Amino acid sequence: MKQPSRATSRKLAEAIALLQRSEFAAARAAFGSILKLDPRNFDALHFAGIAAAQMGHLEEGEALIRRALQINPRHAAAQSNHGSALMRLNRHEDALTSLDRAIALDPKAANAHQNRGVALMRMKRLKDSVAAFDRAIALKSDNAESHNDRACALMDQYKLEDALAGFEKALSLHPGSPYFLANKALVLTELQRPAEALEAAEAALLEKPDDTSALIARTQALLALGRPSDGLCAIDRALKINPELAEVHLWHSTTLILLGQPEKALLAAETARSLAPKDASAHRGYGFALGNLNRLEEAMVSYDHALTLQPDERESLWNRALALLVLGRFEEGWLAYEYRNLRHKTLAARKYPKPLWWGKEPLKDQRLYIYWEQGLGDTIQFARYALLAAAAGAKVAFSVQGPLLRLFKGFEPDVTVIGQNEAPTEFDLHCPLLTLPLAFGTRLETIPALENGYLTAPPEDVARWDQRLPAGRRRIGLVWSGSQMHANDANRSLALAKMAPLFQPGDVWVSLQKEVRDADRTALEASDILDVSAELGDFADTAALISSLDLVISVDTSVAHLAGALGKPTWVMVPFAPDFRWLLDREDTPWYPKMRLFRQSRAGDWDGVIARIGEALRV
Repeated sequence: MKQPSRATSRKLAEAIALLQRSEFAAARAAFGSILKLDPRNFDALHFAGIAAAQMGHLEEGEALIRRALQINPRHAAAQSNHGSALMRLNRHEDALTSLDRAIALDPKAANAHQNRGVALMRMKRLKDSVAAFDRAIALKSDNAESHNDRACALMDQYKLEDALAGFEKALSLHPGSPYFLANKALVLTELQRPAEALEAAEAALLEKPDDTSALIARTQALLALGRPSDGLCAIDRALKINPELAEVHLWHSTTLILLGQPEKALLAAETARSLAPKDASAHRGYGFALGNLNRLEEAMVSYDHALTLQPDERESLWNRALALLVLGRFEEGWLAYEYRNLRHKTLAARKYPKPLWWGKEPLKDQRLYIYWEQGLGDTIQFARYALLAAAAGAKVAFSVQGPLLRLFKGFEPDVTVIGQNEAPTEFDLHCPLLTLPLAFGTRLETIPALENGYLTAPPEDVARWDQRLPAGRRRIGLVWSGSQMHANDANRSLALAKMAPLFQPGDVWVSLQKEVRDADRTALEASDILDVSAELGDFADTAALISSLDLVISVDTSVAHLAGALGKPTWVMVPFAPDFRWLLDREDTPWYPKMRLFRQSRAGDWDGVIARIGEALRV
C-alpha cells in the first residue's frame, strides 16, 4: 500500500480522534474528505465504514469496509468489523466467513470470537456459539458483553440456571446495565421467579426509563404474576417508544389475549408479522392469536409457516400440539405433545437409567414408575392411566404432589402412591404421567372414561359433612376462580358478584374455594354461601365435601377435575378459547361422563354462561 502524506496522516489522526469520541457524523465527514483526495486509503475506508455503521447506515458501512478489505484482506480488525456490519444486516453466513478470516489472522482477537458467537447464536447454532463465547472470555475475562451474550445462548437452550449465573457475572462487571438487568429479568421469569424478575426489570427502568427490552421484561414478569392490566401499561409504553419492533407488538398481542381481547390481539400479531415476515416468532404469535379465536385450522397454517422458517422453534411446536388436541386429532396430537419435553416448564424430561415406556413393551409383571409433571388438575385427570397400567399387569409406583398424596392413597393396593420428590428404589420402566395417553394409544373413542369416577373420599369424612350440611335441599358446591398465578387466570376466573343471579332461595351453596381473593371477600360475606375454606387442608378434605354434595359448578380449575374424578355431577364454566382437554363445540366431555360444559359464546361472556346455568338449575 502507498504511504499517506504527512497532511493526510494528520487529517486521519484527527478523524480517528473524532471517532473515538463517538462524534460519528463529524468523523464520517472527515474520513470522506480524505477519501476524495485518496480513494484507496485503507484506514479512511475502514474507519469511515465503522462511523457509518455506528450512525445506522449499515449498507454504506459494510460497503466501505469491504472496499478496505479489497486493498488489504489480511487486516484482522477490518475482517472482524466487516463481520460485525454483516451481522447487523442479518447476513449471518457472510458474517461468519469474515469472522473466521479475522480469527485465522489473529487467533487471540477476543472481539472476533465474541462477534462469531453472536453470529452463531443468531444462526441458532447455540452450542457452537457458547464455545465461541468461552474462547472470547478466556482471552478477555472482564468483557461483560461476552458473559451476557453467552448467557443469552444458554437461555435459548433452556439452561436457565447457567444463564442466570452468566447475567449475574455480566452485572458484576458492569453494574446497573439496563440491558443486562432486562436479560436477568427475562430469565428469572422463565425460572418462575416473577417477583424477582419484576424487581430486576424495574431496576433496569430506573437506569433507563425508555429501555424497550426492560419494558418487555417488565411486561413478561407482570403477566407471570397474574397482572395483565399492569402488563398492558408497560407494553403500551414500549409501543410508543419503539413501534417498529415486532417483538413489542407480539407481547402486546399476548397481553391482550390474557385480558380476553383476542380480536385486538390478532391485529397486534398481524402488525408484528408485517414488520418481521421472516421471523418465526411473528408467525407463531399470529397463530396463537388465531387459536384464541378458535380459528385453529388457520392457526395450524401459521405454526407450520413458523416451523418452515425455524424447524426447532419450541413454542410453535408446542402450540401446534395443543391445537391438534383441541381439535380432537389425538393420533397426531399426543405425539406432538411430547414436544413439551423441549420446554423448561415441564418435569416430564426426567432422566433415568431405565427405559422410558412408550407402550411398546407388555406391562405384565413389569415395575412401572409413573410420575407427576404439571399441575394438580393434570395429575387428577390423568391418574386414571395409573389404574389402567395396573390393570394391564404392571406393578405401579405413582408419584403425586403433596396436596394430593392422601387423596390418592385410595388407589392402593393396586397402585403404590409415593410423594412428589420420591422414586422407587427399583423399577423396570418409567413414564411421565402425560405421556401415558400416547403410550396407551388414546383416541377420542378410547378415552378411559369411568362412569362412576375413579377417586373416593374417606367414608367417615363424607359422613361428617353429610351430617353438617342442611338436609332436604339441593347442595351445590361452587368454584368461581382459580390460581391468580395461572397464566390464563384473567380469562378462566370471574368475580363472585357476577354469579349472584344464581343464588336463589331453596338451594344450599357451599364455597369450595381454598383461597378467596380480597376482591371477592365482601360479596362472599354478604351472601348465604357456606364458607368452609379453613377446613379444607388438602384435596382429600375437598373430596369428602364434594362427595356430600349434589352438584359442583366450577371454572376450569383443579376442583372441577376432582369433582369429575369422584363421579359427581359437575358443570364447568369454560372460556371461549378452551384448554385442550375440553375440545370444541360440545357440551359434554369424554373424560368425565357426569360433566356438563357451559361455554362462553364469545371471549369474556360470563353473563351468557351464568344465564344458561340459571336456566339449567331451574329445570
